[in-house]
Amino acid sequence: MFIDEPKSSAEVFIVASSHFSSAGNPALVTHPTGNWGKAELGGEERNLSYTYPAGQKKGLQQFAQNPLEGFEVSMEVTHHGPTKWKKPLFFIEIGSSEREWKIKKAGELVASAISEIIDDSDEYDNAVAFGGTHYCPSFNRIQIENPNIAIGHIAPRYASEFLTEEIILEAVTKSSAEIAIIDWKGLKSEARKKVLSTLEASGIEWKKTSEL
Repeated sequence: MFIDEPKSSAEVFIVASSHFSSAGNPALVTHPTGNWGKAELGGEERNLSYTYPAGQKKGLQQFAQNPLEGFEVSMEVTHHGPTKWKKPLFFIEIGSSEREWKIKKAGELVASAISEIIDDSDEYDNAVAFGGTHYCPSFNRIQIENPNIAIGHIAPRYASEFLTEEIILEAVTKSSAEIAIIDWKGLKSEARKKVLSTLEASGIEWKKTSEL
């Protein structure tokens, strides 16, 4: 995504967007932005945006609590730009083809979710997450059901080779994370060791998905 940061006094940016997938399954999606490795879909290589875990959580909860028949509800992992905005942003999307983009009820649900995000005054423990697949079912469960934790950046298993100490700590910082969550079996062994050693050296608490 090639979007320049607008000149605005806004504290957070919510990008309402269309979502595309080759499978074409109807879906309502939220996700942070950034690139663990190559910038194949915009933004800078090995660079993450600031994101807003509470907004991603509230948006996903609104989708789950107001189900739209035939639509899946999911987060996506961190996977495209923009990456260098100075203020937090995240995407909230209708997918996954032009057919769904034109469904009025889907648009109304996204608009309602954004309204709830703006009005939300709840406080959460912000988290960063590591492991799992692109649509991260283990983290979806926590984001929707856990009353205390809001997840920001998510590094999937397929990004394992890019998980250096530098970008792990960048994900923590740009999620304003107080805790890290590990999909234990969903992260390659060497990457898991790197993540845990970095977190522990920095004094950052972590838990397995099974513990939450």
